[in-house]
Amino acid sequence: MSFLVGGAILATGGGLAAAGTGAAVGAMIGKTLMGGFGAQTKDEVADQEKYAEQMKQEQLGLLGEQKGIALKSAQSQFAGASRDVGFGLQTGKRDIAYTTGKSNLATSGTMQTQTGDLMNKYKSDMTKLFETRDLSKAAANLSYRQGEMSAEDAYQNTLTDINSQPTGFLEGMFS
Repeated sequence: MSFLVGGAILATGGGLAAAGTGAAVGAMIGKTLMGGFGAQTKDEVADQEKYAEQMKQEQLGLLGEQKGIALKSAQSQFAGASRDVGFGLQTGKRDIAYTTGKSNLATSGTMQTQTGDLMNKYKSDMTKLFETRDLSKAAANLSYRQGEMSAEDAYQNTLTDINSQPTGFLEGMFS
């Protein structure tokens, strides 16, 4: 405000129009000087860039933890399900042995057919488990990569914002 008044006082000798022009010139000078005083220093820019990098690293750390949890969860689910399939196989074998022994059908080929069917089911179930585990791992890796790209994008945007601010008095005056 003092620049407005100063410009108006300097121009009072020229009448009302000169006073208005003087006030405008005073406002422009004031804005220019204040821009110079408000500019950030190179040390402040370096600190802001360092903090932006730290934020990015923290985001990546959290993403890594999430990925690790997802991978452990997939492995745990796989281990539990494969145990269940193994128990089912053992139970099926006992049932076949019991049934064929009780009915004396062991020599008729029924036991071999039932055992073959049971083994095919076991193989199919295990294949599904492996595929499900692999898909879970791929999903965890994809999620991590997407988060990593998002963190990098946010980091680059922050750097752009930081570096678009004027540094130093003269740059601040003319921005």
